Amino acid sequence: MNIAVLGAGVSGLTIAKLLQEKGHKITVYEKEETAGGLARTRFTNGYLYDPYGGHIFNSKHKEVVDWVFSILPKEKWQYTERNAKIYFNGNYVSYPFELSLCELDTDSAVDCVHDFILSQNGDEPDNFRDWLTWNFGEAIANYYMIPYNEKIWAYPLEDMETKWMQGKMPLPTKKEMIKSMLLKNPKERKMPHSTFYYPIDGGIQTMVDAIADGLDIRYSFSIQRIEKNADNKWIINGREDYDMIISTIPLPELPYVMKLPGKIVSHINDLKFNSLTTILFSCPKTDITWLYIPSHKYRSHRVGYQSTLTPHYSPDNNSGLGALEIIGDSFDIDDGFADRTDILPRELAFNKVLDHEFTKYAYVIHDRNYRKNTEAIKEYFSTDKSFRLLGRWGTWNYNNMDMCMLDAMKLAEEF
Repeated sequence: MNIAVLGAGVSGLTIAKLLQEKGHKITVYEKEETAGGLARTRFTNGYLYDPYGGHIFNSKHKEVVDWVFSILPKEKWQYTERNAKIYFNGNYVSYPFELSLCELDTDSAVDCVHDFILSQNGDEPDNFRDWLTWNFGEAIANYYMIPYNEKIWAYPLEDMETKWMQGKMPLPTKKEMIKSMLLKNPKERKMPHSTFYYPIDGGIQTMVDAIADGLDIRYSFSIQRIEKNADNKWIINGREDYDMIISTIPLPELPYVMKLPGKIVSHINDLKFNSLTTILFSCPKTDITWLYIPSHKYRSHRVGYQSTLTPHYSPDNNSGLGALEIIGDSFDIDDGFADRTDILPRELAFNKVLDHEFTKYAYVIHDRNYRKNTEAIKEYFSTDKSFRLLGRWGTWNYNNMDMCMLDAMKLAEEF
């Protein structure tokens, strides 16, 4: 078949690679100058920068791991044990918070343990805010879970559903939490994504480029119109015709380029998402991989330390390198930004802004209408097997990189 793939992110590249290996003729259309989507990397004056948040690789799915290492051999990756911390009341508490209560002051730890033991009584709530308190207890919810999630989602937690976080958030049992109180070594507190891989050279873009190698990718291509002709072929911009289209572009962009029923457009327009600004900065060296900042005193909710991902993160390696993340609309970053006291705690020594990036589509928000909207959209597109949806934004599903690959593999099996 002659197939067009819309978008050269991880999902688009993976399905394109797999289908081309099966003998199909594949053309990938990408609006940017480089492949990768949210997993792109660039270098600013020699400094490594993942401008859409750090994209590391790990997976519990063997088929995904085997495939990635067949594309980019394992010896070209650095293996790292995650050393994530939470900046809480001026101290660095190990992540996850609920398994590191032994690191809190005595009164706070007692409050957290007491409330956690008494939690999960009564019916399970169907909104995210109440669910956090129901699942973790009032103290853990108020100290960390609620403020941090308020920052990262920038959306009323009481208007979000709860099913989405399965597999996304560590959900320890009471027995595991009590055991963690006795284990003073945070490495013994097991959590999802506790280890990961990152390319030694070139950032995560190295993996992206390895997948993209050999594919026909039309870069800097703006899709203006998608329609079917009298021969039941898909036509892109009135010229290119295909037997099938696989779209990974964000669903809200589809009504601008193809004719859809008004009811489906209404469901698409009701989808919720948030945007993200990341700012690359120089700082002192650290062995922390990610730092979570729940306090509303600071606009940033997280810092990913690029300097812990690979030894080749800067021209000299004499200082550390971080990328802070701020949810919300785009804003100006002026010369005095590094001196502001409402961005990061001063002790993190935010020395200098090196680069920054804004992305409109960062995180899918699972609001109360999420399932109603996505089910209606997917049902509509399922009636035509020649137009398929794929990827975080194509299916409107909060998937990590490895799950995007796994979904692409499942789709490829249908061919």
